[in-house]
Amino acid sequence: MNLPRPIADLICLTRDLARNPRMVLLNRGHHRWVPAGVIATAGLFVATDTPGGHHLLAAALLVAGPAWALDMVGALAHGLWQSGRIWADVECECCGGPDDGEDDDIDPNNPTGGGGLVLSFTDTDLRNWLDDQPTPTR
Repeated sequence: MNLPRPIADLICLTRDLARNPRMVLLNRGHHRWVPAGVIATAGLFVATDTPGGHHLLAAALLVAGPAWALDMVGALAHGLWQSGRIWADVECECCGGPDDGEDDDIDPNNPTGGGGLVLSFTDTDLRNWLDDQPTPTR
């Protein structure tokens, strides 16, 4: 069964919020605050006395209000987590966790840096391997 994307996202968010509330809140701290933009746009219609603006604002608050509240709580939780006041045992999927002072970046030019199989070959090894491969003929 194929559900529309917004409904499927809402179902997944509800499921994840019940299973891993701390992770969801930390990830919502990185959210783009789209619901706030929807509510602000509806508020502009009310401020300019557009006919039906109040109904549009009510609908925007009903639809985007819970997501906006979750974004605000997530931003607060992320700030507290980043300062080390809550959930020291949880890593944020977007940030990767508090900085441990070590360089975690892998140098792609260093073959011993764990960058993968291709980086472990030298040019000569690669040329020899390519020369040993059979050439397809027609």
